[in-house]
Amino acid sequence: MKQRMIQSWSACMAVLMLTVLLLGGWGTAGTASAASGSEAAQAAKGAAAYLLKGGISSDWQAIGLIRSGQALPERYKTDLVQEIKASKGTYSKVTEYSRRVLAAAAAGMDATNIGGYNLVQGIYNHAKMTSQGLNGPIYGLLALDAGGYAVPASAPWNADKLIAEIVSKQLPDGGFALTGDKSDPDLTAMALTALSAHRDQTAAAAAVDKAADWLSVQQQAGGGYGDSSESVAQAIIALTSAGIDPTEARFTKSGVSLVDRLLSYRNGDGGFGHTLKAKSDELATEQALLALDAYTMLKEGKGALYRFPVSQAASAADTAGKPRVQIVIEGPEKPVLESELAAANVLDALKALNQAPGIGLEISHASFGDYVSGVKGVQNGLYGGYDGWSYAVQRAGEWIFPSVGMDKFELKTGDRAVVYYGGGDTQVVDAVYAEPALPEHGKPFRVHVTKAAMDWESGKAKTAPAAGVTVKVGSAAAVTDADGNAAFAAIPSGGQYALEVNGYRKGQAPDVVRYTGTLAVLPLYADSAQIADWAAASVNKVYASKLMDGISDGGKVRFAPKASLTRAQFAALLVRLSGVSAEGAAQPGFTDVKPGAWYYSYVAKAKELGFVGGVTATSFQPNAPISRQDMAVMLARSYGLKASASAPSFSDQKQIAAYARDAVRAAAEKGYLSGAYGKFLPDAPVTREMAAVVADRLQQDAD
Repeated sequence: MKQRMIQSWSACMAVLMLTVLLLGGWGTAGTASAASGSEAAQAAKGAAAYLLKGGISSDWQAIGLIRSGQALPERYKTDLVQEIKASKGTYSKVTEYSRRVLAAAAAGMDATNIGGYNLVQGIYNHAKMTSQGLNGPIYGLLALDAGGYAVPASAPWNADKLIAEIVSKQLPDGGFALTGDKSDPDLTAMALTALSAHRDQTAAAAAVDKAADWLSVQQQAGGGYGDSSESVAQAIIALTSAGIDPTEARFTKSGVSLVDRLLSYRNGDGGFGHTLKAKSDELATEQALLALDAYTMLKEGKGALYRFPVSQAASAADTAGKPRVQIVIEGPEKPVLESELAAANVLDALKALNQAPGIGLEISHASFGDYVSGVKGVQNGLYGGYDGWSYAVQRAGEWIFPSVGMDKFELKTGDRAVVYYGGGDTQVVDAVYAEPALPEHGKPFRVHVTKAAMDWESGKAKTAPAAGVTVKVGSAAAVTDADGNAAFAAIPSGGQYALEVNGYRKGQAPDVVRYTGTLAVLPLYADSAQIADWAAASVNKVYASKLMDGISDGGKVRFAPKASLTRAQFAALLVRLSGVSAEGAAQPGFTDVKPGAWYYSYVAKAKELGFVGGVTATSFQPNAPISRQDMAVMLARSYGLKASASAPSFSDQKQIAAYARDAVRAAAEKGYLSGAYGKFLPDAPVTREMAAVVADRLQQDAD
């Protein structure tokens, strides 16, 4: 699990500094909660799977699925455009505009031009903004902030007016209510969510603090607010929007945090109930998914749930022809943000990100190019020396250290630009790996870290053990010794854990730039004991490489090694192995492969690439178990396998369908499939553990 991140600080870059205001409100250190980021991420995965079974039925579900890393069916966007056209882009309620704008921003669509209609304009020009009480201003503000949309200063409802309207309705106790004078948890959380992006304004900041305090005071001993899971979900979304950890001490009552409380509503099918012990329902599950996404994003330093700093489609006119890049900003004490956008250079990217409330970059000019000199009064030299901001660009796995301004270095598609705060001795993480590579739960292991600094005379990076830096694996933490090794006594259970390396130091710039990754700990599955010895290593490898997923079952993850693999699952596996995106394929032409099904895009792409065919001209039978001979046919198509004259044959050759015989011999010759006692057993189903072994062998050959 080696990855490189080579960045450095040098004297020649001292004047090329960027000051970025941390998004603020990071919360107090220390938590009393048992809930971990990995638990929340796993629960989000289960909730997403639950919702996908029934298809996407709301824009809120779409946002939750996007934030949890799920690919939306292309049909969702098509249906959204058709619905907006049918309504002629006109809605009576401002919240109808707002939820569509939020969903469009999440999906990368241009909300100022969907089917020829400007939904953003429908918000800031709405004549009945307050007819729904605070709901209108709250969701209107969230929507306008979502994509950094430009709003005319003369508009009836710009951001400042919406903020003033919301703040004016705060009750003396710090809460908010839809009607009357009794504060309500849901409305208070919603108002906090909307205002949190505007903490640079004194009134908004004060309102945020008072609302957060109200949520803390009103939280009950069981960790929630009454019996409603949705109220807990809204509180988590609100706090994370303000950068506050919902598991910190003031939001943990009797040992139960807000996240703990939310997880208590989770059912075995992956869904969430409205109340404890209630059956799963879509509304409760979509709200829980949004909250779990928000919490995971906070833990990973990825910003707030409803803030999409750059709407990809909305800036299409400005970004035409510009490369698609990633940009990461790492602060002196916390990560700032991570985003993906189209930009010609780093400064171009930062200016685009400056559309998001709370960043406010100050740009200065120098002979070597433009640079960012400050953000809302926070300047370089935070610690009184030559500490400041620098940048490096990762391209095709290698790092480049430009000696020109951020506006002079041309980016290319796929680049990853890292802007970080450092001092004269700040180095970067060069490599991180575990020993053993796949630790077992309950057994000691160590994580080795090396750091690198640029030698400007030789033009090469020098590496050394990273001593004295903090390594976190899940909730466990250790400090590296002189040899760069962080020793861990044990991890209590198997699974995939978030890994972080940081060199934060009080009163000075970081020792190393923050690094994040993942670490797989064995056993990965609750049913690992059922996996055959000959398949165990392959199962672990394909899981770690995300070729195959586990199956959520009552909060646990199983691999189900003996279960039959379906035709759709194998089509998806082949597409993942190819490294080609499943999006954008032509319709597959199978009547039983319908838009909205999780496998639709995979089957469509597999057919487009020539990997698969149908059982008939119009039928694919996606949920039918794939037979060994059909697997051989798909493998032969995908990898161009041809049998030689010396390819093996089997004693049950006559039982192999004519269309599959050559493919079976070719797959057997390559070692991807084998027989038993001289027989191939062509009609036998393929188990998931068998598929894992085949995928592992294919991956090894590709490497």
